[in-house]
Amino acid sequence: MPFELVALSPAVFFALSSTMTRRGLDGSTPHTASLVVLIMQLVFFSSCLVAVDFSRISVSVYWLAFLAAGISSPALSLLFLFRSIQRIGVASTSPIANIHPIFGAFWAFLVLGERPPGVVWLGILVVAGGVYFMSSGGNPLARGRALLLPLTSAAFFGLAHTFRKVGLGGMESLVFGGFLQSVSACALGPLFLKASTGWRPFVFNKASLGSFVLAGLAMAAAQLTLMAALSMGDVSRVSPLVATAPLFVLALAPLILGRRERITPRIVFGALITVAGVILVTSLR
Repeated sequence: MPFELVALSPAVFFALSSTMTRRGLDGSTPHTASLVVLIMQLVFFSSCLVAVDFSRISVSVYWLAFLAAGISSPALSLLFLFRSIQRIGVASTSPIANIHPIFGAFWAFLVLGERPPGVVWLGILVVAGGVYFMSSGGNPLARGRALLLPLTSAAFFGLAHTFRKVGLGGMESLVFGGFLQSVSACALGPLFLKASTGWRPFVFNKASLGSFVLAGLAMAAAQLTLMAALSMGDVSRVSPLVATAPLFVLALAPLILGRRERITPRIVFGALITVAGVILVTSLR
């Protein structure tokens, strides 16, 4: 399967997860959504362990990289992402949070020693500019302190890319790697969620729970395909492709959310800029 298609797959699943989360937040809270999504990822990867050949897996320091990735993302990245979705909406949050290619390239440059050529850096900047432009310019909540929520999510998301890339250097099983990161995310995620909300209770109801479960399954699929993409290419090439999630949000939001999300010409134009950046990144063979 072509690298570009594999790297675009998690973008689709991330967009679906964010959109389903937005639907569920109408009757619940961001920390409840994060908890359900984390649990569903653990359930997903645990059930997939039946396909793992454990005779080829031994305890390794590379396990620590996947455990660290789970804490960075999804645990911490989801916490800030879902709080941002509740505050400024999925259409405004998704573009800003998907500036993570900048953070991903920075961490890969610093930790992994990746030195992408100029066209990749240019593509990353164009993608970042496009997704930022898609943010709701007329919404005061999308400026100032509110921006810190999706930006912090992007920073943790980009850092997790680097941890996964390190882990893949000594781990052949993508499923087992995903299981490790889901274990650490579920072990520490609930503590982060409760502490960040002043220990407020979780809010469960039938309608929201169904949306969160689907969001969790979509997130698990995104994590699995993301690791597949990272096993095929550098972080600096994978991140911009994954950052095209806002393009798929544009298609999914009207179908799933109806009039809850307003798609503006500004968002559409930003999407076109993002496509141009992706073309630059994928033009390097």
